[in-house]
Amino acid sequence: MSAHAEGRFVGSRRPLQILSADDVARIHEASLDVLAGVGVMFHSQRALDVLEAHGATVDRETTVARIPARAVEEALATLPAHFTLGGRTPDFDLPLDGEHVYLASDGCATFVRDADGTVRPSVKQDVYDAARVVDGLPNLSATSALVSAQDAPEESRVLHELDACLRASRKHSIVVSIKDATEAKPLIRMAEAVAGGAAELKARPIFSVILCTVSPLHQERFGMELAFALAAAGIPIMLYPMPILGATAPVTPAGTAVVNNTEILAAITAVQLACPGAKIVHGGGPTALFMRTGAYFANVPEALMLRAAQAQMARFYGLPAGLGWGGTKAKQPEAQAAYENTLGMVLEMAAGADFLFGAGLLDSVQQMSLEELVIADEVFGMVTRLVRGVTVDKEHLAVDLIKKMGFKGDYLFDQHTRAHVRELWRARLAETGTYDGWKAAGSPRLEDKARAVAEGILASPTPDFPAALDREFTEIIAAVEAGRF
Repeated sequence: MSAHAEGRFVGSRRPLQILSADDVARIHEASLDVLAGVGVMFHSQRALDVLEAHGATVDRETTVARIPARAVEEALATLPAHFTLGGRTPDFDLPLDGEHVYLASDGCATFVRDADGTVRPSVKQDVYDAARVVDGLPNLSATSALVSAQDAPEESRVLHELDACLRASRKHSIVVSIKDATEAKPLIRMAEAVAGGAAELKARPIFSVILCTVSPLHQERFGMELAFALAAAGIPIMLYPMPILGATAPVTPAGTAVVNNTEILAAITAVQLACPGAKIVHGGGPTALFMRTGAYFANVPEALMLRAAQAQMARFYGLPAGLGWGGTKAKQPEAQAAYENTLGMVLEMAAGADFLFGAGLLDSVQQMSLEELVIADEVFGMVTRLVRGVTVDKEHLAVDLIKKMGFKGDYLFDQHTRAHVRELWRARLAETGTYDGWKAAGSPRLEDKARAVAEGILASPTPDFPAALDREFTEIIAAVEAGRF
């Protein structure tokens, strides 16, 4: 196990239950009812062929597949319970085994908020800089194209984004902006060059892909074809419905949970029947509308509860839970961003999430902020400590020590304290000194301290990147841009 993953170990958990066991079963049964009775639209002939071969009723004109429960059960039986997300280097491999928790950045925002508050369109250098900061933060485990490389050609943009992430960071990369299967081949070639071959990539997939469904009850054609290509190469797929309460799903959280779960089950069934053993993460980011204006809100209580409920559904199916997180509506790092994001993180982690992604974003995922990345790293360390809980054994009960000390308050100087003091969480960013000390330091704001941490990482030596990979990446991207790949 990698040293980084050891730091993310929380052990077996007793997750917070938003839903009772009966509630989980009712959502599952309701999803099967919708799948068999209403069906899901699959704009992919291959998906329809696979489903029809396993008993689904398929209407080729409407592209609707009504999927029987037995086909869903057959697909669920082939899911791998545990697998590993590979880092660019093995030091950052991430086992998804139910006993580790991870935080990643997310994208693809199209704007960057600079240190002076200026907001501007994003470019490839911003993708690189964000990945460099993720690489240098101890509590972030994976990076992504946090913003879009808008200065790169559209036909090769996703390649430029992965290129920037892999050059800048030794950690696992999440690809967000891939559109169709034609882009998968060069991406997989780049990843095989890093991993050492196709078999090595299957064993240690160094990138994964977030693949969105389309609410309500659609599986987009290019997305399904892409899923088949990725699954065959062993690339993990984070299925990601985004139903909106009262807009693309019922306004009731339970109804939206059914839409969310139905879309995930439909995608799992098609992919697993075509590629048994495909690596799937039960993902998603249900949201809501502010009904007076139609504005998108990711962190209202109903959306947060739905993501917590989704963690329970993932466990019900024996899948890792990768939940959308962050997405504050705040326009700068401030109190609103802090309370929205922290409440979401606590709830989703307590509910059993294995993976959260969304660090570093403002204004409903439209703006990237390096300060937000650093703040998320701090908060995640604190929340992880909460989730790890209290160890109750002979050593930690310390009854012999309590008897020895009696009524004396000398614990500070005892060997037991020295042996366990590093188990306590320690702030690296938050204010911990006196008021006079804070004033003497110039009354720094948290945002300023976070920016200083990010700039310190960017000023540090860059991670080694082999010259052979540099050449191969450059050749692959050039071939795509020339239409030769």
